[in-house]
Amino acid sequence: MKAPARASIPRATVPAALLLLVGACGLFEPRDPQSPTESGLNFVPPTEPGIVINNLQAAVDQKNVANYVACFADVARQGRPFVFIPSAEASAQYGAVLAEWDLTKEEAYFQNLIARSPATAFSSLVLTLQSTIVSADSVLYEYDYIFSFNHSEQGFPQTARGRLQFTVGVDASTFWTIHRWIDFKSTDDATWSLFKGKFGN
Repeated sequence: MKAPARASIPRATVPAALLLLVGACGLFEPRDPQSPTESGLNFVPPTEPGIVINNLQAAVDQKNVANYVACFADVARQGRPFVFIPSAEASAQYGAVLAEWDLTKEEAYFQNLIARSPATAFSSLVLTLQSTIVSADSVLYEYDYIFSFNHSEQGFPQTARGRLQFTVGVDASTFWTIHRWIDFKSTDDATWSLFKGKFGN
C-alpha cells in the first residue's frame, strides 16, 4: 500500500513568507531620531578616564548635547569648574566671546553648532594620542585632533585641526570628567577654538 503523498510547499513561497513575517515586525522601519538633549545608550558611565574621551567622540558623532556636556566637570555637582583656554588665534579674533568660558558657554556653543547643521550632516572627532601623564587624582592627555562638523555657515571652515590637552579628574561619585582643556594651533588649518568663538554667540 502506498504512503499518502506529502503536500509540498513551493520554494519560492518560503522567502516571501519570511519577508512578510519580518516586515510585520517592523524591523526595516526607520526609528525616530533621538533628541540631542537626551542622553543616549551610547553614553558609558565614565568609571575610567579613557571612557570620558570615548564618550566625547561618540557625542560629537551623534550630535548629542546631553552626552557632550556630561563629559565636562560641573561645578554644581563636583565643586570643580570646567576651564577652557583657547588658541591664541581664536583669542585674538573672538576674545570677548571666549573670555571666562565655562560649562554653560560650552553647552550653548555645541547647541548652536548643531542647530546650524542638517540632521544627516557629517560630524566627527578624531584624536591621535601624543602623551599621557598620570598623577594621583587626574590624567593629562595630549592629542592631535581633527574636528569635522558640516554646517550651514557660509565661508566658515567645516574642519578644525590642532593639538589639545585634556586634564581628566575623578569626582566624588568616582566618575571622571574633563575639567581643563587647552587648545593649541599646530597646523595652518582653523583650530577648534574658532568654532567655539564663531558659534558661541
